[in-house]
Formats: sequence, C-alpha cells, structure tokens
Amino acid sequence: MAKVDVHHHILPEFYEKVLAQANIPVGTSIPHWSPEVSLELMGRLNISTAVLSLSAPGAMIAGDAGQVRTLARRWNEYAAELRSHYPEKFAFFAALPGLTDQQGALAEIKHAFEDLQADGITLFTSYGGKYLGAKEFEPIWAELNQRHAVVHVHPIHSREAPFTTPFLPQPLIDYPHESARAASDMVLSGRKRQLPNCAIILSHAGGTLPIISERLVSLSNTVFVGLLNEKSPRGDQILEDLKSFYFDLAISGSANVLDTLLKWAPQDHILYGSDFPFAGGVEKSSDTALEGYEMNDQLRRMIYRENALRLFPRLRSPSE
Repeated sequence: MAKVDVHHHILPEFYEKVLAQANIPVGTSIPHWSPEVSLELMGRLNISTAVLSLSAPGAMIAGDAGQVRTLARRWNEYAAELRSHYPEKFAFFAALPGLTDQQGALAEIKHAFEDLQADGITLFTSYGGKYLGAKEFEPIWAELNQRHAVVHVHPIHSREAPFTTPFLPQPLIDYPHESARAASDMVLSGRKRQLPNCAIILSHAGGTLPIISERLVSLSNTVFVGLLNEKSPRGDQILEDLKSFYFDLAISGSANVLDTLLKWAPQDHILYGSDFPFAGGVEKSSDTALEGYEMNDQLRRMIYRENALRLFPRLRSPSE
C-alpha cells in the first residue's frame, strides 16, 4: 500500500555546509542527502509522496537575522523547485526564519503560501527559550490559522538540557520530551483552542505526550489549577485539546509505541513518517515493525495514506 510520508527531511548542499560550520552537537554525523537518495528510499519503503521539511536546528543557525532570513528563503525556493520537478513525489513544509523574528516569519509565511504554494509550514518546539504557546508568537499563529495551514512541529534542542554526556545526545531522550512540552504549553496556555483551522502535526508519535497526558490533566485540574489563565481549558477540555493534534509515526513503528498511541489518539489523526535521512537506517526497521503490526486494512489505509490526503488533498490520485 503506497504511503504518504509527512516526516521527510532534505539537506541541500548549501544547508549541509552551514550545518557543518555551525558545529551543532547533535550526537551524530551529518547525513549526506540528494534527491536521488530520497527517491531510492521512497521506492524501497513504498512511499508515493514525501512531504519535505527542514530539520532542527533549522535556519536559525545561519547567523544574524538577515542571514537567517536568507537561508530560510533559499531552502524554501529549493524545496519548491524540487517539488516542481517531481510534483507527484514531493510536497513541502516551508521553513521560517524563527518565531522570535516576527516580521521575518510573517513575510516568509506570505511568500511561502502565495508565491511558492507551500503545502504547510514547519515549526520547532521552542524559540529563544519560549514554547509555542507564548504570547509573543500569537500574531504568527493567527496568520497560520487564517490561512488554514498544516503545521508540522519538530523538536529542537532545549536550552535547559545542554549536551552534557556523550551517551545522551538530545535527539535520543530530550526530543520526545520537547514535543510533549510544546504541545502541553499550547494546550494549557489556551493557544491550541484558538486555532480551529490549523492541523498541527507532532513528530515521533507525540513523544511522551500520550504517556503523561492523564497526569497532565489530573494535576492541572487540581494541584496546579492556580497556574491556568482565563484562556486555559478546564476539566475534560484539556484532554480533548491534547488529542486534537495529529501524530506522525517517524521512528515510532514499534509495538509498544503503537499499542499506546492507538488506544489514546483518534485513529484519523495518525500519520506515516520516516524521519529520513536522520534516522540512520532505523526508518527501515521502524517501517518493518509497522508493516508487521497487527491492524485491520482500513486502519492501515488511514495511517499510510487517507489521513494525510485529507490534510493535503492535492496529493490525491484521480482514482481517489
């Protein structure tokens, strides 16, 4: 069954050079990428279309605000051109300069949707030490909501969890927590409830969010209820808002992850993802585990394709 991959990164040569120069301690080597490498992987895993995105740390590594804007624009222009060469194979989430640069972010959103016809936007879990529910980011969310944007949220290095041991690079442990923090911040601040037109996808099955959700709901309604504001959801609304996200299955095809997610999340909010090329080959074993996981054909069609096609209707084939 052909899949739509909503978590598929690309590293054009110009971005690979900037990433290497930045010397970010990601805990792994920078993978070499080319369009041919993606297409080969897609053929092997029966992926009909990949929605391309810029992975962490994004354009913010470029330097000053002007350089960051230039890098985001260059990546978006490259992704749009690649999609034009392979319109049935690729879609793309546009990159932004960073939400702390409000003017730059709003300008890039406009360019991405109006000039490049981007399929969505990539955001990271935090910017400048602030998570996505921060008041400072409200104008950007308002613009995305007005445009009915599909937003893919990818974890990024936390300033509060520095790289302190060679055994625990942030992608290994902290990234799943960062996804949970960002989603929880959006919900408890009331931001998620203000975005009825945005479909927001969390990476890696939502990280630790499904596991901690009951704790989050019960304690937010009791011990920590005084921390909520007038826009915060209350009672069962908190769990309702947590489950309103979408969840990709990048590096999350194992039975223990699927057992939890399928019991917790709405089945029409679960999407296929590979995390290529940063998964270091794990995308293949994760895909194998997912293929071997027992589920009915209808649910498999939903996860592999149908749920994504509702978010990206242009990807439908004539027969769909």
